[in-house]
Amino acid sequence: MENSFEAETRTVFDRYQRQQENDDHIFDRLVSLIEEEYFGLPTGSFRGLDVLDAGCGSNANASYAFLDKGARNVVSLELSNDWMDCARKRLSRFGPRSELVAGSVLDLPFDDFSFDFVHCAGVLPHTSNPKKGFEELARVTRPGGSFFLTIMGTANGVIYRCINHLRELYQSDEQFRSSIDNLDASTAREAINWLLRIKDGEEEEYIPGENEFFRSLFDDDLFVTIRDRFQAPTYHEFAFTEVQIRGWYGECGFEKIRRISRYTKNFHNLRRFLAPMYRHYDHPLARFWFGDGCIQMIGEKPST
Repeated sequence: MENSFEAETRTVFDRYQRQQENDDHIFDRLVSLIEEEYFGLPTGSFRGLDVLDAGCGSNANASYAFLDKGARNVVSLELSNDWMDCARKRLSRFGPRSELVAGSVLDLPFDDFSFDFVHCAGVLPHTSNPKKGFEELARVTRPGGSFFLTIMGTANGVIYRCINHLRELYQSDEQFRSSIDNLDASTAREAINWLLRIKDGEEEEYIPGENEFFRSLFDDDLFVTIRDRFQAPTYHEFAFTEVQIRGWYGECGFEKIRRISRYTKNFHNLRRFLAPMYRHYDHPLARFWFGDGCIQMIGEKPST
């Protein structure tokens, strides 16, 4: 049974994930994150596998990618069932290979060793017991199978400290909350146009094309992310670290535990300048801004 804040988080995420599903660029970007090479697997490795996409989101973009790459069966799991109409828009093309299930990662409705590949991205910090959720996901991973987890390293880093402060401000300050709620590419463009034309009533450029480039840094994809960070009622106060997550894998008997990272090339907004720090998370500049960064880790459960 989910806690009230978990249900509230689901409501917030449903709102912006439906927006992502309706934007082909955003959906395609998210689907492109599922690549065998990235997980350290040979091309075609997902063919014939039983996959769990735990906390799939209303748009179920990862589920779509696994199915598109030939998984035998993909179970998409999310709280309640209000999200299923959105997920079906994309997943119905895969017929019975796609299964939508209402459930919580804290009490998975599956037998032990049910899946060859378990995928859980950005979910555990929004639960009341992240460690229990991890153990549940490990439980349903088959011997010889793999478990991939994404979790934000929140112990240090300037950006996450700022996000935590601004989330508190969002909850307490009505004016700030209204500004965030109404923030999108359209309102941002209006503000940018005003800034660029403020001098003598005319838009000026020092370098040809710089103003349009500046406008391109602020799109709906960026603002969906910003609203996610502030509107979600909790990003768990527990300080997640790479050492800690590695320890969880080890405690659950996984081997070949690896942290992986990527350079995401298809951001069309301000995040393109952050992408090198996602890839090189151990660079001093990345450590300053993001601390332990986005911890993406995969482990293999030994065959019996």
